[in-house]
Amino acid sequence: MDRPKPSPPPAGRTPAARGSSAGPVGLALQDLRFSLPRDLATTAHLCALYPFTIQAGTGVTGVLLGADRLAGGGFFFDLHDAYAQGLIQGPNMVVTGAGAYGKSAITKALVYRSTVLAPTRFTAVIDPKGEWAALGAALGWAVLRLRPGGTVRVNPFDLGPAHTDAAAEDLLAHRVGVATALLTLALGRADLLAGDRRILHESLRLLTAHSGAADPTLPDLQQLLADPPAGLADALDTSRADLAERRRPLLDAAAILVDDDLRGICDTTTSIDLDWTQAPGLVLDLSALLARRRTLRLVLTAAAGWLQGAMYGTSDRRKLVILDEAWIALEDLAITRFLQDQWRLGRQWGTANILITHALADLRSQVDDGAAAGKIAEGLLNTTSVRVFLHQNPEQIRGLLTDLGLTGTEATLLRTLAPFQALWKVGGTSALVDHLIARWEWDLLDTDRAMSAP
Repeated sequence: MDRPKPSPPPAGRTPAARGSSAGPVGLALQDLRFSLPRDLATTAHLCALYPFTIQAGTGVTGVLLGADRLAGGGFFFDLHDAYAQGLIQGPNMVVTGAGAYGKSAITKALVYRSTVLAPTRFTAVIDPKGEWAALGAALGWAVLRLRPGGTVRVNPFDLGPAHTDAAAEDLLAHRVGVATALLTLALGRADLLAGDRRILHESLRLLTAHSGAADPTLPDLQQLLADPPAGLADALDTSRADLAERRRPLLDAAAILVDDDLRGICDTTTSIDLDWTQAPGLVLDLSALLARRRTLRLVLTAAAGWLQGAMYGTSDRRKLVILDEAWIALEDLAITRFLQDQWRLGRQWGTANILITHALADLRSQVDDGAAAGKIAEGLLNTTSVRVFLHQNPEQIRGLLTDLGLTGTEATLLRTLAPFQALWKVGGTSALVDHLIARWEWDLLDTDRAMSAP
């Protein structure tokens, strides 16, 4: 049977390859035509062939990303539209592949082009390496650089526009979730003990009740734990002497956060003033913290907590949250659990999520396989209906076969993908895509600029 012969893949990420007609950059649509060379077969084989079947496309109306080798023609996609049309069960997406094969560039192309079709959507990017600033600035987004001693402060207990309409229990639940993740990380544990959780819950209940219209801060929590009021001991059915002993680990963790890890970043009221009903998006640039990995993970958690509250306060807008270089966050089980909660709640607030990481094994890096805690990471994958696979290193293939149900043919294919080629799994539909990036887009989408500079 005649087989489609695809156009040659890109030779690499060198500047010359980017401008070549064989690569995805500068590729014209007429260059994506397929040729059908002759093939010979015996009648014994031909009787088993039906030449008029072809892989169906996704049917999603969205932006053009490239050529679909399986269905033919262009490949179009939009995460919100895919959910609205019932192709996926949840508006969550993961992009994974080896370094230098185009994960971030492909995601940026999706975001950049879709701003034309979704002009009212709000997009937020958590950017540990500072690679989204150029695109954010070009799109008129706020680019917020968080660093010690900087001018930007984020209060993780601040719910932004959600504060006005949120019920007291919702405010409390949000703050307890963020505080639990932060203090768990600060203590170096997988989770807080039951007694610690109860103390934290009642402490934040008091702060939420007494703060009124103002948002409590981490220093407020530290101060309350340092000098617990009598009402806290009563709420916990214990004596003040017993409480003074039991709250010590939480107090030490809060003090470390306020006086060291989050000092000058998340230790006061939020300094950002955005019109959440009109602002098109923002980039949280955390690149100044790359050399301080513990601080980076803590700030990422605090910033995600603040962003969660702000995003949920604008339920009448579609929203998109992107976490780039997610392997940094997924080193800690507390952050993975926090992300899972956000992904599960996204649908009711109109929020879609995209996670970009090198390997899906990163989701299991913080726990041993088979451990009960590993099901937290597995749960995050189970709520991810769109999975985009770029080139995979050989050591990742077995996990993809066993954990994600890829076929042997698909897993083998992932070893041979060239840069900017990807296997898309959209619900039950597959697409093999040659991604198209124009020359004029490259300055905004390039994540390899430092290595290619003279």
